[in-house]
Amino acid sequence: MSRRPEAIRASRPKPTDRTRRVPSLRWRIVAAVALLLVATNVVVGAVTVVAFRGYLVQRLDAELSTAANRTVGGPDGQRPPPPSSATGTDPDNAFIGAPGQSAGTVVAIFRDGKAVLGGYTDSDGEQHGLTSAQERTLAAVASDGDPTTIDLGTLGTYRVQAVGDDGDVFVTALPLGDLDAAITRLLLVIGVVTVLGLVIAAWALTLLVRRSLRPLERVAAVASDVSALDLERGDTAIPVRVGPADLAANREVSQVGTALNRLLGHVARALTVRRDAEAGMRTFIADASHELRTPIATVRAYAELTASSSDVDAMHRNVDRIGREAVRMGDLVEELLLLARLDAGAMASGPAPAREPVDLTSLVVEATMDARATAPGHRWTLQVLDDHPLVVSGDPRQLRRVVTNLLANARTHTPAGTAVVVSLQRVGDVVRFVVANDGPPIPAEALPTLFDRFTRGEASRSREAGTSGLGLAIVRAVVTAHEGLVRVASEPGRTAFTVDLPGPGAGGAGAGGAGAGGAGAGGVD
Repeated sequence: MSRRPEAIRASRPKPTDRTRRVPSLRWRIVAAVALLLVATNVVVGAVTVVAFRGYLVQRLDAELSTAANRTVGGPDGQRPPPPSSATGTDPDNAFIGAPGQSAGTVVAIFRDGKAVLGGYTDSDGEQHGLTSAQERTLAAVASDGDPTTIDLGTLGTYRVQAVGDDGDVFVTALPLGDLDAAITRLLLVIGVVTVLGLVIAAWALTLLVRRSLRPLERVAAVASDVSALDLERGDTAIPVRVGPADLAANREVSQVGTALNRLLGHVARALTVRRDAEAGMRTFIADASHELRTPIATVRAYAELTASSSDVDAMHRNVDRIGREAVRMGDLVEELLLLARLDAGAMASGPAPAREPVDLTSLVVEATMDARATAPGHRWTLQVLDDHPLVVSGDPRQLRRVVTNLLANARTHTPAGTAVVVSLQRVGDVVRFVVANDGPPIPAEALPTLFDRFTRGEASRSREAGTSGLGLAIVRAVVTAHEGLVRVASEPGRTAFTVDLPGPGAGGAGAGGAGAGGAGAGGVD
């Protein structure tokens, strides 16, 4: 009996500490996308900063070149005079802060390696001189006219250009402070935008991944529900399945859910087959034990009578009865072993056993003659509706067993005077063997289980006749092993068993055993 879904959910396994320590797929996806966004923003930001700084430096170099031209020309196009003999420097600092120069522009002129003048004008218009260290730094700049970057100590970083003309070196430097401040502001903006974008993207991605993985979580819940079922105690019903809504969620979940549903269907069918097989095995063992119990009890009883009797004739009769019961037990064991071998062959996945040509015509003729000698009270008729011997491929001993079992079945379960017609003919690609009689019909309720093991029509009469209830089961097993078909039709006035076997080179005639069958009449062997 299946368990309710509420009980299944209540018994669903809880995650262990180890599974709790493992990051979930949701957070792995979010973390991976977040890292990708960070890496992308860092690369884009770095490229942007480098490109923007290069652009600003180019503009500053253009301004520096313009300022250097003004410095070389001097105010009103005049160059500064040579150094005064009294002071060693030119006190006229008109060149510092010349018109057009921006605040903070450093100007210096060197003659013969010595500073003629040098200084800068601040944003308030006040002029300031340079320290000796600053002048030495400016004097070390190559006078090739190429802009370069230097550090002037307390003044900061400058972009400097030195131009030589008639022994004089004119040095002009523009501060990089505003450029660096712009780059810093750009970095700050990029950082803030990256952080805010990362937070928003992570939040949105978390919601999206959670929504996308929700059907997958329900698929996992279905698997957990199945693991909570008590399948070991014969509970073959698996009521849980992945729902249609989850199967339509997306292609990946649909693939997993469909595969899981198919797997659960296979498991349910396998459990049902196992349950039925176990039930059949229990019934088979019980029936076999019951069949063996009677002859064993008979043997024991006659053995005890023989041991306690002094009558020689009685002892001979007892020994004879013991022998017949031993033969009966031996036949039963042989039939059980034959069925076991046929079952093993049906379950084997390897190639089919070797077959040989069997002249079915001769086999049927011989078996019919034997049956006529055994049961002269029946009216036997043999009809071979083919001019040539009918040959099939198979095991001759097993095929003989099929013929003799059907004839014995008709002989045993029909009264004396019954007409039994045995016919053999080719029908298309198959060879058809029919045993028909005009005895009493088989009860309709017995037809569905007619070919099952230990099935009898009238149990007491069957035991008196020495039958075991395995004859028709052997017929079906042998015919199935030969890729043939056996069936029965029974109505008042006619009961017929029909066996179709594939002819040489032909395919299988059918699925094997029929769902119904019958003995000659009124009973089953």
